[in-house]
Amino acid sequence: MAQTPGPGRQVQIAHIATQHYLQNKTRIEIANETGLSRFKVGRLLDEAVSSGIVRIDIQSPSGMRLDLSVQLKDRFGLMHAVVVDVPSDSDDVLQARLGSTAGDLLSEILTDNDVLGLTSGRTLSAMARSLSSLPKCGVVQLAGVAGPIQETGLEIMRRISAIAGVRPWTIYSPLVMSDAQAAVGVRRQPDTSQTFEQFSRVTVAVGAIGSWQPENSQMIKNRALDTSDREKLLARGVVAEFGATLITDTGEVIHDIDDRCIAISEKQWRAIPTVIAVAGGPTKTRAIRAILASGLLHGLVTDSATAERLLGG
Repeated sequence: MAQTPGPGRQVQIAHIATQHYLQNKTRIEIANETGLSRFKVGRLLDEAVSSGIVRIDIQSPSGMRLDLSVQLKDRFGLMHAVVVDVPSDSDDVLQARLGSTAGDLLSEILTDNDVLGLTSGRTLSAMARSLSSLPKCGVVQLAGVAGPIQETGLEIMRRISAIAGVRPWTIYSPLVMSDAQAAVGVRRQPDTSQTFEQFSRVTVAVGAIGSWQPENSQMIKNRALDTSDREKLLARGVVAEFGATLITDTGEVIHDIDDRCIAISEKQWRAIPTVIAVAGGPTKTRAIRAILASGLLHGLVTDSATAERLLGG
């Protein structure tokens, strides 16, 4: 434990700290005024903190958890991490809060030079509803349809492209086809092939995370796969989906149905400079951890309870 400075030194420390922290003087200015070296001034400022004379508190804005956000960034090497408190156990409240927060983040980081890629899901639907303005950036759908119309990529694309004032690149196809030959046929259709060509231009992507264990996923809930396929993939260890990319607890990507999917591939995900997931809640924690382990993500928007579980594990 640091020794408590004597009364004279405490006054000196307080004087230097007041000039620096409250009067916004630089160390060089303080050194010139006091006759101390700037290194001595620096040591006194360090001692001001270590002795408790100066306390530095970082206050979170209402509803945000800056402490957990910083810890997530550090633990998982993320470019963006935003953690918010959600004052309810309701899925609707959770999705609305995460969606609006993701919308705020998008509004902050997107520019006219970006191309935005999107998957689908209830949280991204909430994000789309929360937005009121966006730069005039490109907008690309990254995966086919699996879910109710209001939660599909098509409806999300319609809303976000209207806000950005641009023509969207859409995919009018199911997420998973019955076999590889059918998928090839869909990918060759002019509208779909043109959208696929846009994947390489995407600079910022936002995706929802689906959980397979426990089941809370668009692909499973909307029966994009039959029971036999699902059981085989579960046996392979799949616990999460991101678009149509399937991932195990260790972060391994399972490619068994890639040739049937109408969606961005793992390789294409990894080529995007900024990939952000929006997900939270107890049923999604395992899946989020798996996708973090895969290295696909550069950012995460989640709730404080989920962040604590991720950091605790």
